Amino acid sequence: MKATELRKQQKAARVNRAFKISGAGATAALLLLSGQANAQAKPPEPKAEKIEVTGSNIKRIDAESASPIQVITADEIKRSGKQTVTEILRALPSAGAGGLNDLTGANGFSSGASTVSLRGLGSAATLVLLNGRRIAPYGLADPNFGQSASVNLDAIPLDAVERIEILKDGASAIYGSEAIAGVVNIILRKDFKGAMLSVRGATNSKGLYNTSTISGSAGWGDLAKDRYNLFINSEVFSRERVSFRDAEDFLNRTEYATSTRYRTGQRAFSSYAPQLNLYPAVVFDPTNLSNAFIYSGSGSRSANACPAGQQRPGETECRYDVWQDSEIVPKSDRASVFARGTFDLSDTTSLFAEAGLNQIKTKYVGSPQVAGDFGSWFASATNTIVNIPEVLPPNHPNNPTGDYVGYRYRFSDVGQTGTDVKSDTVRFFVGGKTTFGTWDFDAGALYNQNKTDVVATNQIRRSVLTNAILQGTYNFANPSMGRVTAAQLRVDSKDTSKSSFSILDLKASTEFGDLPGGKIGFAGGVEYRREDRAATPDVLKTTGEIVGYGAASADGNRNVTSVFTELRLPWLKNVEMQLAGRTDRYSDYGRSTIPKIGLAWAVNPSLKLRGTYAKGFRAPSLTEITKSSVSAFTYVTDPIKCVNGDENQCFQPIGLLIQANPNIQPETAKSSTAGFVFDISKEISLSVDYYFIDRRNEINILSLTDILNNERSSDPRYRGRVVRGVPAPGGALGDIQVIRTGFINVGRTSTRGVDFDLRSRFSLGEYGRLSTTALVSYTDEYKISGGDREPFVSLNDYRDYPRVRASIANSWETGSWTNTLTARYFSGFRSFSSGDPAGATCQDSAPSSVYIGFCRVTEQVTFDVGTEYRGIKNLVLSATVQNVTNARPSGDPLAQPVNLNWFQPYGAYLTLGARYTFR
Repeated sequence: MKATELRKQQKAARVNRAFKISGAGATAALLLLSGQANAQAKPPEPKAEKIEVTGSNIKRIDAESASPIQVITADEIKRSGKQTVTEILRALPSAGAGGLNDLTGANGFSSGASTVSLRGLGSAATLVLLNGRRIAPYGLADPNFGQSASVNLDAIPLDAVERIEILKDGASAIYGSEAIAGVVNIILRKDFKGAMLSVRGATNSKGLYNTSTISGSAGWGDLAKDRYNLFINSEVFSRERVSFRDAEDFLNRTEYATSTRYRTGQRAFSSYAPQLNLYPAVVFDPTNLSNAFIYSGSGSRSANACPAGQQRPGETECRYDVWQDSEIVPKSDRASVFARGTFDLSDTTSLFAEAGLNQIKTKYVGSPQVAGDFGSWFASATNTIVNIPEVLPPNHPNNPTGDYVGYRYRFSDVGQTGTDVKSDTVRFFVGGKTTFGTWDFDAGALYNQNKTDVVATNQIRRSVLTNAILQGTYNFANPSMGRVTAAQLRVDSKDTSKSSFSILDLKASTEFGDLPGGKIGFAGGVEYRREDRAATPDVLKTTGEIVGYGAASADGNRNVTSVFTELRLPWLKNVEMQLAGRTDRYSDYGRSTIPKIGLAWAVNPSLKLRGTYAKGFRAPSLTEITKSSVSAFTYVTDPIKCVNGDENQCFQPIGLLIQANPNIQPETAKSSTAGFVFDISKEISLSVDYYFIDRRNEINILSLTDILNNERSSDPRYRGRVVRGVPAPGGALGDIQVIRTGFINVGRTSTRGVDFDLRSRFSLGEYGRLSTTALVSYTDEYKISGGDREPFVSLNDYRDYPRVRASIANSWETGSWTNTLTARYFSGFRSFSSGDPAGATCQDSAPSSVYIGFCRVTEQVTFDVGTEYRGIKNLVLSATVQNVTNARPSGDPLAQPVNLNWFQPYGAYLTLGARYTFR
């Protein structure tokens, strides 16, 4: 047998077992070992069956296609020590900033959700699939950068995952919208026989950040013998809350010690304190005592005595340490059930059904609500801005000045604010596969729904507080003595939202004709998708009754009809081309037609060159294009009335309304990859892939600065967006009340870089087997522009865009043990666009706001170690320590106390697990 034929059969057999198990060696020692490896020829193995690979609808024998694909196996997941699918994906070197994180979601529009952002292009540019099919987006209507199209990864049970395939290439021609930066295909287990119980717990060296997981699986039937299999998995996950106070000794770096943006030396920060602070020098609107501008000079003072340690030296105001309420990790409880049944009606026909239920409860805790020079917010039901009195009238019992006086106050008697998020996800799927002649058919029907309720607790009711201030019936100095009590002020609100997909699809594939390299592969299909979205805010929010809260609403649906096709053209024995195209017809904006071409050339049995070119798109989400709005409040500078720089209008609170745009168009993209796969030896394989992505027509929110600067323009994009109050006496222009902004196609992002994937797998004889996987993602450029005709601004190596992320994972299997050592590297970045990276003082946009003496997030190297023991029958025991050296996260002046995009807050983190299989 020729060596080339033997190599082909060995490669195909490896693919059939586990998508080609290979490793990456990074040292000269491993290269020397390769010369000592056993080189004896093995007898031919059985012919490999064709498999379906993410990124193609055509089954193939060789998993190495024209597109770069990374596969994470169930064993790798179990040995990582990671607790969730989110943690697994966010640790990828190819993942970047721009995703959601449920650890920091208390005040966001997507509370309780976690997502992944490949290439740092945002969650909306990364398509997430479950078993090759779409997942309904998270229910909440998030207006930020397309996040309302994002999938909550926390709803996927980790123990049910068989493998995760990451396609690091544009794939809209295969899968449609969102597949701009790549595709994450999470594949759950399809069959199981017997029963298994798994338990897992994690904690750090201080006994914090505790999580626990218990999972059970059971399966009946053998497909080969019984022609059926029924499989069910149930998982319960719990995570304890960790406050900043609990972890302060690890997170409170010395760089923050004297920073007023972090805390004062007396552990004080906010002048909104439970002790009433008064400001005699104040400018305000006399009609409603709002829009106050407080001059906090020498006349400011506390209305009563400050507790010890809550006053800065030389000041007369009381201060409140908001970090005592801050939490690093919110409490979260999750439960899921996943079931699948497969029935082989014949050797060529099978039916299958899946059902999944998941519930996540996340509880955020914050500081008590505040009042004073607070600002205005928008009441969407009445189309007006609302506020509370921001000064105390002369007759108020807590006002000893005899004149109007500004105030600041924190309602600790009402209690700490909270956000309770409950998210329920259901997924039902039925489908079938059959073979008729040379044709393979696959059809399915899917329904997937996410329903999320958000309850905001211990909020303040506007009308009650307003009347209490004007009538003097709330006693700020002694709340228990006023006629209006904390219980009367206290109010909870509940927002509900729902997002669902209903999908029917049919695809077919076959081989026909003859080219010099073999048969032509063909696949084609159709898909119908119904998308529904509804978000209903609490009526108290829409009427402006909840102090300081806006509201997000949505109500829309659409139909999407898709036709797709694909060809695999083996022009020569060693040259293969992929051609793919897809047309998606949306009932709201119209049609998107996307092509893709890929080419793979096996130069010799050890070297394959590959490359792709594709177009991509992201359809506007229903919250961006249909009936929806988000009301909030913000501060702006009025370019017309801010003349001297000290007017109230130079920092003016206004209402803000973000509205959908029925004329919005999809984002578009062009992407390309070029690289090679080189089998250096039988034991060592190297792949290098260059990528380039250019995204245009980006959907973003129209800039408030642009709106204000073009208020008098005839441009329809800006006309009528600034709403002002009644003119002042003499015809002077009224103050800004509301700005109506909305979604617009503006902006462009371009990024390029190189991925390195080096793998090795060596036999050590009686000492077992050593595997190494080295992954490096290098970003050569990341730049953005406000439009096609505007210049680019480079973000590379600046603010959440590091150049390098890398991981080197080593696994040593010997006897009943598997030991792992993983090193992770992050190159850091400048926190600001200018300043000395070595540590000069950095400033933000406010000249008076000086940061804390350093302006670079420094690089970090961490090490994870673990072991797995299988020496007891049916039992597997495991232990993993992530960040075994207890390396502290780098300080970041813009993300205090820790930047969770890149760092974990818990330090050395131990995970213990046990898995028992009942035979």
